[in-house]
Amino acid sequence: MPRKYRATPARILTAAADHIERVGLYQGDHLWQPGRMGDNAPCTVLHAWGRGVRAVRPRWSERGESWDIFQRALTDSLVVLTNHINGRPVSDVRWRKLRLTEDAYRRTMLWCWGDEPERTTAEAAAVIRAAAALHQSDGDHSIQGCSTIKNMV
Repeated sequence: MPRKYRATPARILTAAADHIERVGLYQGDHLWQPGRMGDNAPCTVLHAWGRGVRAVRPRWSERGESWDIFQRALTDSLVVLTNHINGRPVSDVRWRKLRLTEDAYRRTMLWCWGDEPERTTAEAAAVIRAAAALHQSDGDHSIQGCSTIKNMV
């Protein structure tokens, strides 16, 4: 009997929080530093989210529904996390005025939020875990309410 594939926004975000807790938060001007990146190097919030995405991605050999479920979970995890750090749902006016895609704008939000001076690893992991708690179900893929964390954007 084939296993039931279970990618959820909460699983992605939990894996991201686990990763950033393990390696620490990286802040700085340089996105790419060859030789300083990897599984054990400090990372940005955006990179940690990407690690969470990779942690639940289906095998390349799988076809069909697993990838549809994964794609919805990937999108929902980014939306719920960025809405959470924004303190409310992010308005589409923001990315349209900048002529960005929604995905690019939300990824930039993660980078900027994590790079704020005085941001800590513990704070980043706690915010990611809090966002995961907002989206526990994989059934409806709707975005739930946001906490009132400082409006970063």
